[in-house]
Amino acid sequence: MKRYVAMAALAALVLVAACGGQGQAANASTTAATSTGANGSGGAEAPSAETDLFAFAAGARFVGAPSDADYADLAYSPYNLIDETPATDTRAEAGKAAAYVLELPERTEIARIVFDSDGLTNPEKSPKRVKVEVSDSSDTAGYTTVLETDLAQSANNQSFVLPTKATGRWVRLTLESTHGADYYGLTGFRGYGRQLTSAASVANVSGTYEGASGWGKVHLKQEGTRIIGCYEYLQGVLSGGTEGRLVKVEMTEQNPAGIDHQFGLFAFSADGNSMFGLTRGRDDGPDAGWKDFRSGTKVSNDIGDCPMIPGWRGAAAAEGQLASQLQTEGRARLDGVNFDFNSATIQPASRPLLDQVAQMLKSHPDWKITLEGHTDNIGGEGFNQSLSTQRAAAVKAYLAGQGVAAASLTSVGFGFSKPVASNDTQAGRAQNRRVEIVKG
Repeated sequence: MKRYVAMAALAALVLVAACGGQGQAANASTTAATSTGANGSGGAEAPSAETDLFAFAAGARFVGAPSDADYADLAYSPYNLIDETPATDTRAEAGKAAAYVLELPERTEIARIVFDSDGLTNPEKSPKRVKVEVSDSSDTAGYTTVLETDLAQSANNQSFVLPTKATGRWVRLTLESTHGADYYGLTGFRGYGRQLTSAASVANVSGTYEGASGWGKVHLKQEGTRIIGCYEYLQGVLSGGTEGRLVKVEMTEQNPAGIDHQFGLFAFSADGNSMFGLTRGRDDGPDAGWKDFRSGTKVSNDIGDCPMIPGWRGAAAAEGQLASQLQTEGRARLDGVNFDFNSATIQPASRPLLDQVAQMLKSHPDWKITLEGHTDNIGGEGFNQSLSTQRAAAVKAYLAGQGVAAASLTSVGFGFSKPVASNDTQAGRAQNRRVEIVKG
């Protein structure tokens, strides 16, 4: 079921990344990983990977698109530019310039940009003339042209290194002509460089949202790095944790055939008044792409009622949600437990969530609990095995330090041997980095 939403509500909300450059095709440039978004514990196998700063999973958002763009139509959504999948494309009417404006989550230095256009149903939809501008002022002013060039027809990895690195937070991509078709089509717009700041976060988004068609009322409660809630469609329940400007979410829905599980990445507008996310089935396999578009507009600061979550209006609703999930399913993700980069050190912002976990376990002294550490595949097998073991052990030690009986706790690391999403994309790697709590 796709959730469609009006363009006006969407424009305030959309999420992506962008920037630009000018020069000859070449390889270049790496970017530093964020503290929560990377594996790391030091040593000879320290992780290293280029980060696509334009990717949906990098935490940016659209603040402008062609007037005929339909964000919710996943066949041709602008999000297909930045979903890390070259098999999907966006579409806009040719014969006039089609401009996309992207806002990065941080002030960013861009060294290289890349275009993908192979795999279009009509190769002549490939953009021919393109222009990229960058602004360090706002989404509407202060732009400097950093790239004007012709692209080849139906070709991926068309890479352009900037002779002078571009710095800013807003990027405007303009498609000016095609290779002959009446519509533009582009499958990927990627950028590489480094973030100059690290201030992005999710403000308090607690409240009630009007979900786009079919989703119904969505009730959310934020407790530090943990966000939980429910929605009307199929008695849905969601839980997740913040990573920078994104929220990693797990959702359950009561289908007639049984419980349907989904994973997603969500973002919120700067004022917290609108939300947007892409989801896919948890059981679809690691290589499954995005299947569903979800969005909503805030209608009240009141969190409403989530009868499926014990203690919903109490001071520690995440504790009730986790206890309920462990009782019914036997395991839960502890999204919202984040670690320092190159470390198994738990970030201070994650401690309140672990305090709730400790209180929950002390209320159930008969439970035998295993803490599982999982990573993505950046850094190699040995490195990640060690890291996952250290991070699971760090959570165990913290809980024991809060009074949970150490004899009831076990920790184990699985490295990247049990992925829940593809390690070929940043979005998938974000879902694979996790600590899970398992009730024996």
